[in-house]
Amino acid sequence: MMDCLYAKCTPCITDCVMAELEKLGQKYRVALRIAKDPRFERLPCTHKGTYADDCIVDRVTQHKCYIVATCDRDLKRRIRKIPGVPIMYITRHKYSIEWIPEATIGGGDGHFYVFS
Repeated sequence: MMDCLYAKCTPCITDCVMAELEKLGQKYRVALRIAKDPRFERLPCTHKGTYADDCIVDRVTQHKCYIVATCDRDLKRRIRKIPGVPIMYITRHKYSIEWIPEATIGGGDGHFYVFS
């Protein structure tokens, strides 16, 4: 992933996303195994009962230092409405990134956090 971005990045996952993956069961067992990798930073959620997509949209709206990694069409559509938030996804077995103007990305320290 860092080779694709040419920048230092930390993969992150929220508690909401983890809970949703666990509820989805066998179909998403590979995604859950990847999400449990210790190299992923776990982001705690202070709310209860929020849909995982809503949690991600709220977080990236408040803090534009994230790149959202998703293949979910509805989530990509919602993220595109937020200025300054790039989207990473897989297409044809390769990472693809919808870039935005350089001046609007990152948290100022050159470090990015990637939601998966």
